[in-house]
Amino acid sequence: MLNERQKKIIVMLRNNKSWMTSRELSVFFDVSDRTIRSDIKYINQFYNDTLIESDIKKGYHFNEKPDRKLNIDSDNTIPQTSYQRCLFIVQEQLLKNDEINVIYVMERVFVSDFSIENDVKQIKKMMEPYSTLKLVRRNNYIYFRGEEQQKRKFFTELFVRETKQNFFNLDRLVHMFNGFDLHIAINILEDTLKEYNYHLRAVELPFLIIYIGIAIQRMIKYKYIEMDEKGNDITNSIKFTISHEFFLKVSRKIPIKLVDSEITYLAFLILGDEIDDDTSDIVLLINSNYTLNQLINGLLQEIYTQFDIDLRNDEDLKRALFIHLRFLLERKKKNINMSNMYLGEIKCKYPLLFEMAVQVREFIEYKLNVAINENDISFIAQHLGGAFEKTDFLNKYKVLIINLNNQALEKLCVNKIECLFYERIKIVKCMNYFEKKKVMDIKPDLILTTLPLVHDLDILTVQISIFINIQDKNNIFQALNKLDNHTYKEEFALRIKTMMEERFFYIDVDLDTPEEIVGFISDKLNHAGLVEPNFKDSVLQREELSPTSFIYSFAIPHPLEARSRIFKIPVAILKKPVQWGEYQVKLVLLLAICENDQQILSTFLNWLSNLINDPKKLSSLMNVKSYEQFIKHIIE
Repeated sequence: MLNERQKKIIVMLRNNKSWMTSRELSVFFDVSDRTIRSDIKYINQFYNDTLIESDIKKGYHFNEKPDRKLNIDSDNTIPQTSYQRCLFIVQEQLLKNDEINVIYVMERVFVSDFSIENDVKQIKKMMEPYSTLKLVRRNNYIYFRGEEQQKRKFFTELFVRETKQNFFNLDRLVHMFNGFDLHIAINILEDTLKEYNYHLRAVELPFLIIYIGIAIQRMIKYKYIEMDEKGNDITNSIKFTISHEFFLKVSRKIPIKLVDSEITYLAFLILGDEIDDDTSDIVLLINSNYTLNQLINGLLQEIYTQFDIDLRNDEDLKRALFIHLRFLLERKKKNINMSNMYLGEIKCKYPLLFEMAVQVREFIEYKLNVAINENDISFIAQHLGGAFEKTDFLNKYKVLIINLNNQALEKLCVNKIECLFYERIKIVKCMNYFEKKKVMDIKPDLILTTLPLVHDLDILTVQISIFINIQDKNNIFQALNKLDNHTYKEEFALRIKTMMEERFFYIDVDLDTPEEIVGFISDKLNHAGLVEPNFKDSVLQREELSPTSFIYSFAIPHPLEARSRIFKIPVAILKKPVQWGEYQVKLVLLLAICENDQQILSTFLNWLSNLINDPKKLSSLMNVKSYEQFIKHIIE
């Protein structure tokens, strides 16, 4: 069976889309080139296909053809890691048996009683956020004790985490449940929603499907949720009607009993797009007389203050946040949590958006005394992302088109380009010929020409066809990305050496925990008089909210708010990888943020987003032997 490293190799190559050598891969996993070669050989043998292609010069590349026919996330594997065994134990207990025999687990996963004891301890640690749940070990049996609602929450969170890499494979989801066909429930849900002309919020549909599967599986075992129905006005809502109709139809196909508390709870989870057009009404929130509109205006002001990104006048964003926060706070009142399938992707690929959402979380918790978790943060980040994209492209790239064709063809060409790239470009001029002086007066960022063009101006130039085919689209897209990278690189390189000083650059740091590493770097900054005394505590507090580690073996710890007298980025390359949240980390970039340099933080996080998409550069950064090499790799 595949081990965790081999699975991560598949994920890394699949996400990267480019060739990587065994040396570059070995840096991320802290193993030898030979081990990587052996892993890839075993992966191809395991799937009996060339899932990973190899080339003597270029290295390794993910092959998408066999990926389409192979079930990469197959469950027909023996749980190997502690987490996989924990999930197996929880799944067996909640979905199959009221109690699980320890001897059965040992035989099933081929481990000793000692390993199972450690797994039980790990499960108890995972259960800490669920106050009413207890894991009991009695003789040779393990079982859960606590509220049914909490049991379902706990398993739903684990289930979402386990299936997020292959959620859209519905057949795989179906096999996770026994005793009924999940297809039946999903079809009934779709038909019921259509019957009442009700549209679910697409972003929360995956969670709802998973919850329904778990709920039906538990109801088959006569395990029902208990809710206090007093004071509930949801029974008169369309959501309650849909939930009742859904369970009524399901009960005719699957052996479950109709229970009011189950209908009510599902109704709370059915969050549609419906809401009153008027968002100006005062909405009283949890533990506060603060209005929802006041909250939204305040958090957008916080983003502007912290990141110098002005979303305060975006009415579309305000409405989206109004709808989302209204539902979020309603869920909090009912103690209902939702999971976001895109949490990992947002954290990894869009660190600036996630950090903006973290600040929003802090603001909401401070104002309302309401606990906001990682999934809530990621939903907020998605809304901010859409708005941020619009503001980011207000300064669109100026494009000059040089086209010798007649007016009709020219208009056709221009319209097609504007339609495809309207968010990123503004066509400032169309010319029949290249005239240097006129071009210099226009100062375009990009020239698109329908015929070959050679000139001596430092302006990116791309040849396209008059009808804009698929290759033209790709070429323009790549050109715009190149301009993006150049912008970030130029802006970041101007101050990189002042932010990453040699005196705060450390190689072969031999420490064992994130806390020790943060403490080591924080003490260095404190002794230099650059940070406040509580800097370290603020960084560790931020880590508790959500670990700042990434799959590519690095972390970017930072304080919750500006606590540095000047913006610095100390760098630590570790002697050995350290477990940091979900990932093993070898490179640490600690952000000492200055209150007057919030724009630099945005620039850095944008640069980081580009770096994440370039594992080759990341690999080279982790492999340097000096400060000079590190800076050279960053700015080249």
